[in-house]
Amino acid sequence: MTQEHGGAPLEGAGEMSRGEELVLRDEQQLLYLLALTCLPFWLVDSLSVMRPTWDTLALRLGWAGLTGVMGWSLRWLGPSRRRLVRTVAGVVVPNVFLAVVVHRLGGASNPLFSWFFVMPLMTLTVSRGELWQGVLSTLMPVVAAGTLMGLEGMAPVPMVTRLLLLMGAGAVGMQMSSFYRRLKQARTRAEEDQRAVQEELVASQARALHTERLAQVGRLAAGVAHEVKNPLAYVQANLRFLLEERQPTADGNDAEYTEALQETLQGVERIHQIVKDLTTVSRAEETAQCVGRCELVPVIESSMRLASVRLKSLVKLAVEVPPQVVAKAEPRRLEQVLLNLLLNAADAIEDAKVQGGRVAVRAEVEGERVRVMVEDNGPGIAEEHLPKLFMTFFTTKAPGKGTGLGLALSRQYVESFGGTLRAENRPEGGARFIVELLVA
Repeated sequence: MTQEHGGAPLEGAGEMSRGEELVLRDEQQLLYLLALTCLPFWLVDSLSVMRPTWDTLALRLGWAGLTGVMGWSLRWLGPSRRRLVRTVAGVVVPNVFLAVVVHRLGGASNPLFSWFFVMPLMTLTVSRGELWQGVLSTLMPVVAAGTLMGLEGMAPVPMVTRLLLLMGAGAVGMQMSSFYRRLKQARTRAEEDQRAVQEELVASQARALHTERLAQVGRLAAGVAHEVKNPLAYVQANLRFLLEERQPTADGNDAEYTEALQETLQGVERIHQIVKDLTTVSRAEETAQCVGRCELVPVIESSMRLASVRLKSLVKLAVEVPPQVVAKAEPRRLEQVLLNLLLNAADAIEDAKVQGGRVAVRAEVEGERVRVMVEDNGPGIAEEHLPKLFMTFFTTKAPGKGTGLGLALSRQYVESFGGTLRAENRPEGGARFIVELLVA
């Protein structure tokens, strides 16, 4: 819920993102560390005067407590106010308390006075490369040390000398602050460039996967045209027979009429199924569901039915799948994997002009694994191609026929199920692709 103050939302109110939460945590830890760091130096206070200095202990406890409270309060402040509080706690407060402590211990003659020369460098831890904070980190030690020396009535020459040394230390600190700022800017630009490259890579992969799906559907187009043409031919012929040739019979025997009607319905159903399967493949990414229980028999039947529009005129299909086998997979993507393997087998057999081509799909259960194998009696896979077979854009097909994405995409899908996809040559000739999945 947004808090309000005087009709306007408080700065920084509301939910913080993960990145903002991490930045806030770092800022708080920095101030807590500064609070704890000042306490052990009480021993240095005592050693500098060779006696316990309880007044400086009280000062350091107040110093630590104030810094810790400022760190704790950051959670309720917006980014700009957090920056202001961090500067006060890390630049102003240390210089003020150090000046008081040194004054209590004897002023500029005490060894602790030399801490003013390193304060510009120490306070850089909270400046985060901002110029105005670097200037403040330089001026505060100069003002604090100059005030102490002025109260003691130090001679002008040693006083000016020390102030010049302090300003020199501050100049070094500002140079380091400027270097840190440039380094931070360079890192930010590098991170932005890296994000842009990653986004472009994701977009490129998405385009590549879309191209592969279009290529896969295109490879089926010729077979689909032939497959749709035949059912339409006998649908038209049977309808013509029903409309023109059928004559009523005296005995009411309509066997021919019934048979023709059944053939018509089968043809229409075949057309409907082909169109439905093609739509499923072209929209596989959109219909993908979570990985879960997947019955293999319907998935294999669907992929073979769709592949049959290309395989029917080339090879004989054989299926050996035990009933009721259930694996861990996403049905639509597994169907696309099997379809791709079947079409690759058809391409291999066609390119090699194999007579009596055969493609088989076999499944077996072994322990906690389900193994689905797609085999063919084609020319097999060259030994030098086996290690590169699943690399993106690697293909052995002629230019314009293969994209080199099908097998890479298939392995990616199978591995997303927690399975594996590999290839080998059959001893009797031909190739074998093995999909191993977990039993659901």
